[in-house]
Amino acid sequence: MATQYRVETLGELRGDSRALLRGAIDVHVHASPDPYAERRMDARELVQAAREAGLAALVLKSHEYPTQALAWALAQEFDGIKVYGAIALDHTVGGLNPDALDAALRIGTRVVWWPTFDSAWSRDTFGRWHAKADAIRVLDDRGALLPVCHTLLDLMAEHGATLCSGHLDPAETLALVTESRRRGIRSIVSHATSFRIPLEVQRELAARGAFIEQCSVNSFREGGDAAFEAIAVDVRAVGPEHVVLSTDLGQAPNPSPPVGFGSWIERFLDAGFTTDEVRRMVQQNPATSLG
Repeated sequence: MATQYRVETLGELRGDSRALLRGAIDVHVHASPDPYAERRMDARELVQAAREAGLAALVLKSHEYPTQALAWALAQEFDGIKVYGAIALDHTVGGLNPDALDAALRIGTRVVWWPTFDSAWSRDTFGRWHAKADAIRVLDDRGALLPVCHTLLDLMAEHGATLCSGHLDPAETLALVTESRRRGIRSIVSHATSFRIPLEVQRELAARGAFIEQCSVNSFREGGDAAFEAIAVDVRAVGPEHVVLSTDLGQAPNPSPPVGFGSWIERFLDAGFTTDEVRRMVQQNPATSLG
């Protein structure tokens, strides 16, 4: 990737990107404790750094455990920033488990990721994660959502939660977003380009009311320039009015999430996106997606 986007402190960011970072919302960020991955900082350090950078809010994601209790505690400690909790419907919470989801929603969980590393699409594309159980699918052999999915969506609609598609395949994502819209559930298509959701499917999902999420994490890996260019092409084609920019950062080798968010903003500005377009993707659209 281009070295000018590898920054480690807020002071290395340009003034225009720092200005847009103030008031931004990162809907997808990782921190320790984590049972398997080394993280750049713990959740308290993350919230403190995000508040110092001027972020308005962030969503704590774990693939393995619900984060609402942690988010609630940090929200009591830090003013000036909203901290949202989430749950991922992977095997560590029982997969497509209405009991786990109901408990999480009852204590204020705002965001629900559908299966991530335990989804069939993720395992076929990226390999097995840690769980030994079978891969999770949300469609039956006829291509219809499983009955339990309707139960889960009913719970989400009741509590006003936001759906994130996780690591589902394009057909699963389309079916899930379509049914979510029927119930009035806000939805985000997770890291769409990086997880190989075709552009024509992204457009169809956006037409059905979903926000298309584009994460920065791959821009900090080998081949980062190509990853960014592919994302930028899709963002232009879908339209910034339908896009949410986030980070998916928190990995130990990468910059801290707030700094990485600032450099992500900078890349879009340098690629020719206007200040208003970027502001919409990092402030207005994420706020709308979280209700």
